[in-house]
Amino acid sequence: MTDDATPSTAPAWHVLGTGSMACLWAASLAASGHEVSLIARDRSRHAAYHGITLESAAGGEHFEPALETRESATPIAQLLVCTKAYDALDALAGIAHRLAPEAAVVLLQNGMGFHDEALSLVGGARLFCALSTEGAWCPAPFHVRHAGRGVTLLGRYPRGPREDAQALARALPTRRLEVRPVDDIEHEMWRKLAVNCTINALTAVYGCPNGALLEPGDPGRDFAAVCFETAAVLDALGQHIIAAELPAAATEVARRTAANRSSMLQDVQARRRTEIDYINGFLCRRAEAADFPCHFNRVLCRRIRALEQGYLSR
Repeated sequence: MTDDATPSTAPAWHVLGTGSMACLWAASLAASGHEVSLIARDRSRHAAYHGITLESAAGGEHFEPALETRESATPIAQLLVCTKAYDALDALAGIAHRLAPEAAVVLLQNGMGFHDEALSLVGGARLFCALSTEGAWCPAPFHVRHAGRGVTLLGRYPRGPREDAQALARALPTRRLEVRPVDDIEHEMWRKLAVNCTINALTAVYGCPNGALLEPGDPGRDFAAVCFETAAVLDALGQHIIAAELPAAATEVARRTAANRSSMLQDVQARRRTEIDYINGFLCRRAEAADFPCHFNRVLCRRIRALEQGYLSR
């Protein structure tokens, strides 16, 4: 994909968040010559900031994007929101007043259930959603390891012409991170949610990598059960194509990422709050509204919340 706007003429990017995905995208934007600023919600992060170290297959690199607080007065023309799902709305509300007219806001989170409210928060700005399979984690603050190359789907929310996404994709670091514009991002969000419902919580409960769900034993049996139930719920909700494809799609993702730890497993191991309410929890709420049973997903939600309570309440 060719660049219509060179970094020197393109609007600056702001990246909201300081976790692994925020650092990966900020460093990749900086590497492409873009002006980029991180926005840290926690002032304590500023003391530890001395730029971003990015490790990848190509070696180690260091970049020094600016680091702002959300109280900064700098207008925002292009914003990438890289917080966890449960933080996205509060984080966005805290800087919404800084959005320039016709700003582009990109949400990059797992899960569903908060996007419509985000749409109301951004006012006249254009809202996009991105779904990424890039692998990244931080061994230390502002030190990110790009663990696996993936693809990022980008589209206008809830849907819009592909030309809108194509124009924005040209302002993202496509030389390092592959960006594919799509017409119906909401459909792709349902597709990713379906796979996440079958893998993430189970790996967190069993403390296992994704590939263990394909092996004989309790994880494998539970994986088959949650695939069956999730497909049935999706079919009842009108997502017929995704439902039909789910067992094969989830199996292929588990096989392809066999050695990976899901984001939810990483959260549990790091004793952080998980995104269960926006993945399996979201599916359960939709199933309940449709008066359709969702027993296995509810059990997974209870087990993850029990794990969280065990370490977050201390």
